[in-house]
Amino acid sequence: MLLFVIKKGVENLAVDHLSRLENPHQSDLEKKEITETFPLETLGMVTFRGDSSTPWFANIANYHAGNFIVKGMSSQQKNKFFKDVKHYFLDDPYLFKICADQVIRRCIYGQKAVDILTACHNGPTGGHHGANYTAKKVFDSGFFWPTIYRDAHDLVTRCDACQRQGKILQP
Repeated sequence: MLLFVIKKGVENLAVDHLSRLENPHQSDLEKKEITETFPLETLGMVTFRGDSSTPWFANIANYHAGNFIVKGMSSQQKNKFFKDVKHYFLDDPYLFKICADQVIRRCIYGQKAVDILTACHNGPTGGHHGANYTAKKVFDSGFFWPTIYRDAHDLVTRCDACQRQGKILQP
């Protein structure tokens, strides 16, 4: 994109010339429709426990996107929410957390979290390590979700290769 400064009373031949050029992509631009969907439409949803389609961070993202908070929170819940929310920031369409080690990590949920955890455990660089080391590899990859340690432990206990090697973990 070009930016030209136009001053009153000054002739600008370059701008005048460019304004007369034909745009070969004009017909393509006229055919395009306006997209009215947003990447994270679920952020506007009201969350409730047990709904796996709603991100765990929906309330935090709603707060950062438009100062929306969930109605009906007790004063203790509000205090905890405002204490937690200051560690997050929204860079549309993603939410990031500034973790205790001052590293910024992207917040994820659902199947993406499972895929990343699986790749860090038994992918090409995995190594079928224990739950804590697998969780560390996820953190090192730049991702965050609150149940990462529990999810890593569950994955290692269900990993057939780990159980056969004798790294048996009790559920």
